Parts: sequence; C-alpha cells; structure tokens
Amino acid sequence: MSEKKILIVDDEETLAQFVAKILEELDEEEPPKIEIANTGKDGIKKTEAMFPDVILLDIKLPDISGIEVLKKIKEIDENTQVIMMTGFASLETAVSAVREGAYDYINKPFDSSEQLKTVVKNALERRNLVQERKILLQELSEVNEQLEEANKSLQEKKALVDKELANKLEEMSRLYKVSRKLSELIDSKEIIDTIPEMASFALDSKFSSLFLYNKDTGNLTIKSVYGKDDLTVGKEVKAGSKKFGRIEEIEPWKTKDGYLCNTLKVGNEVLGVMCIKTQEDIEKIKKTFGTLCSTVSVSLHNAILFDTLKRSYLEAILSLLIIQEIKDPKIKEFSETAAEYAAKMGKEMSLSDEEIRSLRYAGLLQGIGKAIDAQDFIGISEKIISPIKFLGNARKILASSKENFDGSGTPEGLKGNNIPIGARILKVALDVAQGITSDAKKEDVLKNIISGSKKLYDPDVVDAIKTIMAREGVKA
Repeated sequence: MSEKKILIVDDEETLAQFVAKILEELDEEEPPKIEIANTGKDGIKKTEAMFPDVILLDIKLPDISGIEVLKKIKEIDENTQVIMMTGFASLETAVSAVREGAYDYINKPFDSSEQLKTVVKNALERRNLVQERKILLQELSEVNEQLEEANKSLQEKKALVDKELANKLEEMSRLYKVSRKLSELIDSKEIIDTIPEMASFALDSKFSSLFLYNKDTGNLTIKSVYGKDDLTVGKEVKAGSKKFGRIEEIEPWKTKDGYLCNTLKVGNEVLGVMCIKTQEDIEKIKKTFGTLCSTVSVSLHNAILFDTLKRSYLEAILSLLIIQEIKDPKIKEFSETAAEYAAKMGKEMSLSDEEIRSLRYAGLLQGIGKAIDAQDFIGISEKIISPIKFLGNARKILASSKENFDGSGTPEGLKGNNIPIGARILKVALDVAQGITSDAKKEDVLKNIISGSKKLYDPDVVDAIKTIMAREGVKA
C-alpha cells in the first residue's frame, strides 16, 4: 500500500503542530506523511506538489477564504478528501463546504483526539475507496476499449469471411450455370464455340481461349476464343512447349505474361488446353479454374463421343447407298448432287451452320429410300432415319419436301412460308439433282425450275439456285 499523505492548512501554527502530532499516531507501523501550510496560497501550492489523500482545512485563513481554497483543491484533484475546521461553526457554513465537495467538518477546539483520528481515518478509507473505484473504472474502460477493438476486429474478419463466402457462392453459382449450359449442348462445334465465353463468365476473365490437341500431328490448335488478345483462332503450338503446351501438367500453370492455363483431360486422354487472362488474383482462382476445366473436359469428351456416334450412324446408313450403287450407279450420284446443291442454297440464303448441316443430311439420306422404293423414296427415307434423334431436323425437312409453294402438295397441303425453309430448299435441290443425273442440260434443268416458281417452288429459293448456277456458267 502506498504512503498516506495528509496536509494541514491552518494559520495557527501551534494548533497545526498539535493536530499533526495526533495524526502521526494513526498507524504506528506506517505513519502518514504530514505537511503543514499556514496560508491558503501555500496550501494550494503544497496540494499541487504532494497530492495529499486528506486535507484538514481551516475555513478562516488570513489570505484566502477556506471555501475558495476548497474549490481550488477540488480543481487540482477532485478525489482529495477535505475536512473543514472551524471555530465558528454554523449550518450555513457546513452546507456551503459540503456543496463545494468537503468530506466532513469539525469544530475547533476538538472534543477529543480520538474524534479527530476517527474523522481522518474515515476520510482516508473513503479516499482509498474512491481511488480503487477510479482504478477499477479505468481498468473497465481499458477492457471496454479492448473489447471494442476485439469486436471491431471480429466484425472486420466477419465482413471479410462474408465477402469471401459471397464470392465463393457466386463462383459456385456461375460454375453451375456453365455446367448446365454445356450439358444442354450436344453439337461439338457449338460446344467448342461456347466454352471460352462460358469460361470468361465463370471466372470474370477478359479473355479465354480453347486449344484442341491433335494426336496425329502432336500440335495444339486454337479452335475458339472470347475477348481480344494476341491469341487468335488457328494459332498452333507444339505439345510440350513451355508456355501453352504443357499437357503433362496436373495442376493449372501460370505464364510470365499473365495467362492461367490448364490441361483438358478425361482419364489419360488429352483433349486440349484452356487458357484465360483475368484481373483476379490467379492464386485465388486456381482451384475454381481447375474445377471449370474438369467440367469442360467432360462436356468436350461427350461431344466428341457423340460426333463419333453420329459418324457411325451415318456411315452405316450411307453404306446402304454404296450397296445399292451396285444395282443403280445413279443413286449415289443423285444423293450427293442433291446434298451439294441443298447446302449451297442454304449458304446463299444465309442459313445457320446447323441448318445447312441438316440440309446436307436430308439430301444424302433421301437416297436410301430411293434405293428401296423409287416412287415413295422420301417417305421411306423419313421412316428409316426417324429413330435417330440427331437427324430429327433432317427428318422434318424430308417430311415436308413434297409440299408445293402454292399449297397443292402433300402430305399436309402446306403453303408458302408455312413450309419449313429447309423443305423448300430441298425440293429444288432434289429436282435439280434429278435433272442433272438424268443427263439433262443444266440450262434446261434451270429453266424447268424457273418455270415452277411460285407454284412448286419458293421464288427466293429459285433466285438462290439461279445465282449459284450463274457462278457455274449456266444461263437460264
């Protein structure tokens, strides 16, 4: 415990010394430090110097009123316990002293030394309680500040975690949308064209590119891109090259100029490489990029398998044409000619690649029916390919290819633009092929088509075949 300090402020030196002697007996083991001041000004100075625990202050001083000294003491240390001493006690004086912060007051002369000791002891105890309270409040304040700092830190960490969680959920949502989008596609070209755009969407990247691997040449070739960059479609790199060709890598890798790349692989089969450029921290998106590339690899592999399956179907069906060609050599020529002109007209009329591909299939496959039944070859061909889903558009084209533009055809009597555009084109292509394979002159074939415009044929399709044949040097 720290040393107790007492200040006696009284202009009567003898009385002050007497009081000091009494108070020295408060604690024989640790006597208090006692100082005396005989004026108000001296009392204020000593208060500033020693910060006493208790002050015994005479109300009547020669220079300054004891009440004024009390006010100054409380300004210096509000927790100092002040006991007012007066030989002229009155209720008004006592009230005034207490109002200004005095702890207590006693009359001079004192009733007994024990009375004085008791009052001072109580004041010291109150001083200790006040000091302890002050320390506790200070410690509590410090603890509160620490708690506030800790809470602030926790809030910041929570906000960071919430942000990271939101970003992760957004990444997962984008990956799910990409996975769903790719799973809806079955055409390999469409998937290849879509993959870079989907990668940029999933990872918020400004550029994405897709390299496909050719086992025969050992090269990687860019098949599609999204965004602007030096990497363009058709660019080739050697498999095994340090920058883009590291197909043996298991994890994504970074290039010096800011690309993040990953091998596209299913099992041990290498399909290609995906590369992106992004403003995001590459280390943070590596895992997400790897997950995306796994999804892309599966979709790409499925598309390749589907293409292989389609080729197998077509090869099996077209093998029938080769067999029938032995009996009628014109069948294969007829089918190929019909397919060729149907595709040319589709391109001339700005149809999509998928629509042109369906036209080509329809042109080739109608020959199967012709080999079986020359009269109803369209209907036979349609029935043969009906179970094959990827030939659904070709089947629809075949089904309506006997309709006439004026509505006089079969099987439904469709008219004008109600007839599918593919069927309107195939009708012209079949009749062109029929004429050419029958050894008719192309000029006569074209005149025959022109004569059927608006009745049998769509005038726009007739214009397209005129343009195509004009390029071949045929004049109507």
